[in-house]
Amino acid sequence: MDLLGVLSALAAATIWGLVIFLYKRHMADLDPVSVNFSRLAYVALSMWPAALFTAPSPGILAAVFSGLITLVVGDSLYFYAISKVGGSIAAPLAYTYIIIAQYFALLLGESVSHMLFLSSILIVVGVALLTKGGEARLSVPGLLAAAGTALTWSAGMSAIKLASLGGVHPVAIAYLRATSAAAALGLYGLLTRRIRVVKSLPFAAASVLDLGVGSALFALSVERTGLSLTTIVVSLSPLIAQLYAKATGLESLTAKQILGGVAVFTAVATAVATG
Repeated sequence: MDLLGVLSALAAATIWGLVIFLYKRHMADLDPVSVNFSRLAYVALSMWPAALFTAPSPGILAAVFSGLITLVVGDSLYFYAISKVGGSIAAPLAYTYIIIAQYFALLLGESVSHMLFLSSILIVVGVALLTKGGEARLSVPGLLAAAGTALTWSAGMSAIKLASLGGVHPVAIAYLRATSAAAALGLYGLLTRRIRVVKSLPFAAASVLDLGVGSALFALSVERTGLSLTTIVVSLSPLIAQLYAKATGLESLTAKQILGGVAVFTAVATAVATG
């Protein structure tokens, strides 16, 4: 186990678990596509110096693919799934990407133990318990979108592994992912004239932390500890979000959510101890 890699994944999970509260504030006034484009654009504009240190390599294409398949296709499918079936169904289905990522890790030559597979399954159960009930609806398009989210997220994270194997620096991976996704959504905005930009300094800072620092830390963890363990450790983000909500009085934790938190924590601790 590489300590720096695990700590990088933990830091990424913390960032991703906290920035969602700032995003939610703006999603009340803007559509998800506008919020997504805004955060990507801020990252692309602030991290452009990374392009100066990115040497041509096959890994660049993998990083660009990761941005498109994860941040454009995957996130769009996830938002659609939530609108159709509700978060209590969409989130657990989407989080099966962690299980799928274990198989991708095997294909990429990593050694994935039975305990890592079991940990990934326990995390999905934990996320299902952590997610607030709300209004759950059965919709075939929504279920398919949630399943598609899992596939695209796992494929995109596997592409980060390929980019790393191709010699692309973690910071450059984060920049290329955000820039390619921002370009795709920007083109969509020009064609539809539906995208608005979030004009907020705190939002811009949170975006850079999320898709800039967080993504770079994730890529560093993948490089040092592998795709399998990294995807498991970063699954702490929903637990961190719930703990923050409880600590700040935004939400109260139910017995079901506490059980879910214990499941996620146990899964991650087991994976780190045995990975």
